Amino acid sequence: MSVPIRIRRRQSGSAGAPGVLKSAELAFNEVDGILYYGKGADASGNATQIVGIGGNASSSYADGIVATERDARIAADNTLTTNLASEVTRAQGSESTISTNLANEITRAQNAESALGTRIDNVLSNVTPGSLDSLSEVVTAFQAADSSLNGAISSLASSASTGLTNEVNRATAAEAALASDISDIETAASALTSRVTSAEGSITANASAISAESTARAAAISAETSARQSAISSEASTRLSADNALSARILVLETEIDGGSF
Repeated sequence: MSVPIRIRRRQSGSAGAPGVLKSAELAFNEVDGILYYGKGADASGNATQIVGIGGNASSSYADGIVATERDARIAADNTLTTNLASEVTRAQGSESTISTNLANEITRAQNAESALGTRIDNVLSNVTPGSLDSLSEVVTAFQAADSSLNGAISSLASSASTGLTNEVNRATAAEAALASDISDIETAASALTSRVTSAEGSITANASAISAESTARAAAISAETSARQSAISSEASTRLSADNALSARILVLETEIDGGSF
């Protein structure tokens, strides 16, 4: 008669590995559905490591890797979203400042043109009709009416040119800074995409390795179980034959001794 092979088990209580296992000893926790194996050995024959090798162990490991990568990806996405929002806000602020400065410059130029027109009207109102027959007479009349007109015109032109140049330079610098920031964000996004792709490849490889390892260990345990059952069955058959032979010999001896009675 074959003898069933049993391993240590936990039917109720807490999940997790047993506190102590002998080297190569197996234990199954029915609470979390994981088969544990005692790996390595110390001086007393106890396992130095207790690892999950079957049941829910492989899926729990893979789920842990996936959860870790998912959390890292979510955190990276949140950081990227925050950076993009900050950059958009900064760009909008720069555009608003440029628009305000241009509007101010346009208003200042319009005011200057209006003032210049008023001064020209004043000059013309003081000129006798028919006295502006030549360019020299016009220049003389303007200079006589407003000696500071030439300086005012030159100053206005110089001021407008300088203001416009400064605004163009500032806008160009702001656009360059914005382009640099966008380039940095695109580089970070590309790096994040590469890291996520690499992590996904690692997860796939780990899952395949875990599946292969689980299949190999299950096959090894099945083969070992079959071999031990065959050996036990053979030993039981041999012992049964020996017992039958011994019984037959005892029966013969009993017959010889007292004629078969006992």
